[in-house]
Amino acid sequence: MSNLADGTPKKFDMESDVVIVGYGGAGAVAAITAHDLGARVLILEKTSAGGGNTKLSGGTFLTPTGMGGVPYIEKISYGTMERDIAAAFLETALKNESYMRSLGGEPEISPDFSVGYPSPSGKASFPHVPGAEFMSKRVLKRVKGTRGERLWEVLATNVERRGVPVLLDTPVRELLTNGAREVTGVVAERDGKKITVKARKAVVLTTGGFEFDEALKWDFLASKPFYAYGHPGNTGDGIRMAQQVGAALWHMPATSASAGFKCDEYQASFGIRFISERFIYVDKNGQRFTDEAGVELHEIAAKLAVFDSKRMDYPRIPMYAIFDDVARRKAPLNPGGTGINQYLYKWSADNSAEVARGWIAQGRSIRDLAARIGIDPAALEKTVATYNQYCKTGKDPDFERGKETLAAIETSSFYAIKLYPCLINTQGGPRRDKDSHVLDAWGKPIPRLYAAGELGSIWGFMYQGSGNNGESIVFGQIAGRNAAGEKPWG
Repeated sequence: MSNLADGTPKKFDMESDVVIVGYGGAGAVAAITAHDLGARVLILEKTSAGGGNTKLSGGTFLTPTGMGGVPYIEKISYGTMERDIAAAFLETALKNESYMRSLGGEPEISPDFSVGYPSPSGKASFPHVPGAEFMSKRVLKRVKGTRGERLWEVLATNVERRGVPVLLDTPVRELLTNGAREVTGVVAERDGKKITVKARKAVVLTTGGFEFDEALKWDFLASKPFYAYGHPGNTGDGIRMAQQVGAALWHMPATSASAGFKCDEYQASFGIRFISERFIYVDKNGQRFTDEAGVELHEIAAKLAVFDSKRMDYPRIPMYAIFDDVARRKAPLNPGGTGINQYLYKWSADNSAEVARGWIAQGRSIRDLAARIGIDPAALEKTVATYNQYCKTGKDPDFERGKETLAAIETSSFYAIKLYPCLINTQGGPRRDKDSHVLDAWGKPIPRLYAAGELGSIWGFMYQGSGNNGESIVFGQIAGRNAAGEKPWG
C-alpha cells in the first residue's frame, strides 16, 4: 500500500495532525508538546499498556548543569554524534529538571543505587573525561512503586489530562508516503483489521529499540548471544518502518548493557549487582579479565565481546561471578526495581532460593565449585588464591582494582552465577538530526517524519547513564514541537 511514489489512500479510516507511534517516555513527551502547541495528537501503541522501557528503567534522567558538557559528550561518542546534536541535546537537557517539575514531578539528585562502581548514580559515567563535572542526574521522588514507575506516572498523567487519545493493542505496520516522499500517515492493525491513519502534519516514531529481535541483534551486536532485561515489545518495528521509506541507520552496534543471568523459565534476563565487594569475574578458563568493581555499570557487557578466532569461541560468554557466603547473604543479586522480570519474580533476600533452584551454583571449596560449573579446578583455585593475596597486600597489579574494593573470597560455602551480556536497551535506529528529523541515505530529512527516544538514540559509542531518559525528554519535546509546526498537507 505504501511506496516512494504515491501510496496515500483517497480515504483514511482515522486522522490527526500528529500521529505518534509508540507510547513510552519519548512518545508521551512528544504528545504533550505537540498538544500544547495546538496540534491534534493521536498515539498508537502495539501493546496493551504504555510505558515501555521508561517504566521499567531506574527512572533517572540526565540533567546537565552547563554547556561545558559538550566536550564530554563528544569524547564518549567518539565521533558518532555531530557537535550540533550534542549542543542541541545539552541546551534543552539543562531544563530537564524544571520541565519535569512543570509536569508535577519532584526531581531530586539521584542517589547511588549500588556499591563498587566508579560512577555514582548522580554523576558522570566516566568522571575522568573533560566536561564530566557538568553531568548530573535526577530522579523523581516516589509516592509509591519504583522510580521508573513514578517517571512514567507523571508523563502518562499529563497525556491523560490533555485528553490525547491513546489506542492500545494497535500495532503500526507501515508508513504511508505520497509522490513528494512526504510521510502522510500509517497503516495499523486494530481488532484484527487493517486501518489507515492520516497524519495531516507529521508522524513521530518512538517505538524503542530491538532488544527482543534476535535477527537484528545477531547481525549488529558484537556479542552472541545477547539477552535483554526490558520491554519485550521492543522488536525493531520502527527501524523497519523507517527503512521502508528510505531512512539511513546509525548507532546500530551501540548498547547500554551489563552482565545478567538468563534462565529458560523467563523470556527476559535478570540484572545482577553485587553490594558486597567479595566477588570476582572469571572467563571460561577460570581467569580474571577486568577490574570487577571499576568497570562502569552500563559498559560491563562490552568487556565480554572478545572473540578467540583460534578456538572460534567467545571465552567470556558466559562468564562467571565467583563469591563467598558473606556476599551471598548480604543482599539479593537481583534487587528488583528495573526490567520486566520485577513483575514476574521476586529474588530472595539472601539468594538462598536461587541456590535451591540451581541458578546459583554452590561448592564446599573453590575446587568443588569449579567442577560444578565446568571450569578447570586448578585454574580457578589459583585465580582465587592470587586475588585473595592481592586483598591482603591491598594492591591488584593485574587490573588495578581499587584498594577499598579488595575483599577476599574466603568464607565457605563458595558460589558462582553464570552471566551473559544483557541489554538494558539498544541505541541504534533511523539516523536523525538536531531537529529530530529522520534522515535518508543522503543525509536529507524525510519530509514529515520525526523520531525520538531509544529509536535511533544519540548515544552511538559509549553510553552515559540516564542518557536515554534524558534524551527522551529532550528530543520528545523537539520532535513534538517541530511536528506540530508543520503545515498540513491536505
